[in-house]
Amino acid sequence: MRLIFISIIVVLCFLTSCKNDSKLSEFSIEELQKREHDSVKQLLSLSRFFYEKKDYENAIINLENLIDSYATYSEVLEAQNLLENARVNLIFIKIIEAKSIQEVLILLENNTNAEITIAASNKVNELIKNADNIGQLEDYINQNKLREHSALATNKIAELKEKKKQESYASAIESESSSQWKTFLEDYPNHPKRNEIEETIIMLEVAEIFSGEYGEIPASQLSGERNNNQSVVGIKNDTKYTLTLRYSGTDVKKISIQPYGKATIKLKSGIYKIAASVNASNVRNFAGTESLFGEYSSSYYISNY
Repeated sequence: MRLIFISIIVVLCFLTSCKNDSKLSEFSIEELQKREHDSVKQLLSLSRFFYEKKDYENAIINLENLIDSYATYSEVLEAQNLLENARVNLIFIKIIEAKSIQEVLILLENNTNAEITIAASNKVNELIKNADNIGQLEDYINQNKLREHSALATNKIAELKEKKKQESYASAIESESSSQWKTFLEDYPNHPKRNEIEETIIMLEVAEIFSGEYGEIPASQLSGERNNNQSVVGIKNDTKYTLTLRYSGTDVKKISIQPYGKATIKLKSGIYKIAASVNASNVRNFAGTESLFGEYSSSYYISNY
């Protein structure tokens, strides 16, 4: 009888223990859910804080985390609305801070917000007006976004090119370098002062040859009557190179003669500085001064050194 009583007590204790464990388990799940909900509220509150401080990047990070991790809570709807507004506001800020047209155009990718499009268009207009990079303007014209400013960009390109041309012209004048003037004409072959610039190049080439090492040029021989108005020089190139002769004086002219070729040049009579060179780096230049008043003949042989 005692044994039966003890067994009954054991069974009752077991049943009571199981009932208490069930309550404990049920209480833990509820507590976990409450704590999780509190986390959602805290995360939303933190997101609102960042949003109000206009720290939209951190607001977006927290809101995306909330939506991805706690999609079943009612706060997610508010989080989604806040996220959309934060993204829009962040794009507005990036448009305002953009330093190039391309940055603005990238921000417009997949955009459907009309206000963003208007803000981007205004920014592109501003960037075009203040642009100093021709390549970026040309890239803008060649793409298909916000084309309403293409005419403005085209005019700006023309303005920048003219400014660059004027700066290059002023730089060439200051340089007093034949090579820089040659580069200028390569960039602007249709410049209205091309003839004048070509004469400047010849005079500078003569001066550059005279300022370096050179041999004495062979004197031209009078072969006809003297003439105080016009002189004619018959030239024979007795070298195996292309010979280039430059005359700087009353007239400014340059002539190139093929190997073993002949040519004639007409000049206003006067005193000339003459500089000769060939298309070979191992052959030195020749130079000298001559008075040309009539008809002359000259033969050039340039020795190798």
